[in-house]
Amino acid sequence: MQNRLKRSYRVASELARNDQFAGAIDFSDLTRLGEHVLGADGAIEVEFAFVKNDFDHPLLRGRVRASLQVECQRCLEPMKLDIDQALELLIDASDADIEAYDTDSVYTDEGYLDLFEIVEDELMLAMPLIHKHSETDCNPYWQPQDSTELSAEPVNTPFAALGALKGTD
Repeated sequence: MQNRLKRSYRVASELARNDQFAGAIDFSDLTRLGEHVLGADGAIEVEFAFVKNDFDHPLLRGRVRASLQVECQRCLEPMKLDIDQALELLIDASDADIEAYDTDSVYTDEGYLDLFEIVEDELMLAMPLIHKHSETDCNPYWQPQDSTELSAEPVNTPFAALGALKGTD
């Protein structure tokens, strides 16, 4: 396993070597992700390998782990978002292959894959649409309502008198 990750990999040569890669990507190298988060706690951990599936089609298989700082949409305070995302992407697959294998695809640029771009895409896809703390973390005064406090007494509404006039038929 290699510890130093490169930005770009030539797919054909990496498939022939059958190497596994692991290492860390600095958060500052992922500019698009930086627009959506406040920061990251440490580096982004990546492990992956170029392999072939049962039908001899090239795949990028691995895992991405990150601890990101995002803004809570409820209280607008920073919150920690841990992401542990598995990767399995077909490389240069046709539409028929994508549909048959039910797997996402990534496309090379003249045989080269930009790993940082793939990691950035996977992290952004793994993030929830709305980031929120749990209710008690946003408001320290919030108390969950105890169900035993609710009474079984009927609530007196303005229309209760109409019910009495209606009678029973």
